[in-house]
Amino acid sequence: MTTDPKVLKKIYDIRLNDLTKSKYEVEEELKRAGIKVSSKVIQKVINRHIELQNTEHIKKINKSRNYKIARIKAAIGLKEKDLGSLVQIDTKHLYILGQRFYIYVAIDCKSRLGFVYAYKSCNSTNAANFLLKVIDYFPFNISAINTDNGPEYLLKFHELTEKLSIPHYFTHPHTPKMNSRAERLIKTLEYEFLHYRDLLPELEEVRRLCDEFNDHYNNHRFHQAIHYQTPQEYVTSYLHQKGVVYGI
Repeated sequence: MTTDPKVLKKIYDIRLNDLTKSKYEVEEELKRAGIKVSSKVIQKVINRHIELQNTEHIKKINKSRNYKIARIKAAIGLKEKDLGSLVQIDTKHLYILGQRFYIYVAIDCKSRLGFVYAYKSCNSTNAANFLLKVIDYFPFNISAINTDNGPEYLLKFHELTEKLSIPHYFTHPHTPKMNSRAERLIKTLEYEFLHYRDLLPELEEVRRLCDEFNDHYNNHRFHQAIHYQTPQEYVTSYLHQKGVVYGI
């Protein structure tokens, strides 16, 4: 290459500092510094140095594109079959004074026992962490999970369900009624809690609210669908009938 070595070094440094920067962005940055060089020359520099090639980013993209999951639908009978036979999970976007939070919700279709928890970002890592919290919170085993097709319920979340041998069912795209009980839980959270509270835009404040809601919803709120019992009362009674001793 006949390009000045100092210019080549400049190209190298700019790209190494930000591997996502395209050759056209590098060209523009050099132009603003008074250095005229074509994008073809910049691409040659990138090609000649493996450390300038954003291979890890490409691998992640390809992994995401190639990660295919069989989108199996849950049988209708699973909802009322048994405790934990189908747990629906969904995500609520919450905005407080310009700050965005994500509240993950889970509900057992049989007992209406619910659990909500807040995060600052919506991704499969947090969704997987939420699932572990749900498993720890529910006093019975989870036999199957139903979610929508959001990206947060792929990758690490789905990998966790496979690791735990819990069948993961999906709704049809744009069909929230297939996750109706989780949707109903979100509306209850909105209208009975969120709309009547002055909240600070702090994650711990939102999580404190989630803890308060979990206690109210499961221990004090009567549900028509389970004959005006609280979910905890229903679970205790159901397990007692099965010969399982469980204290609230």
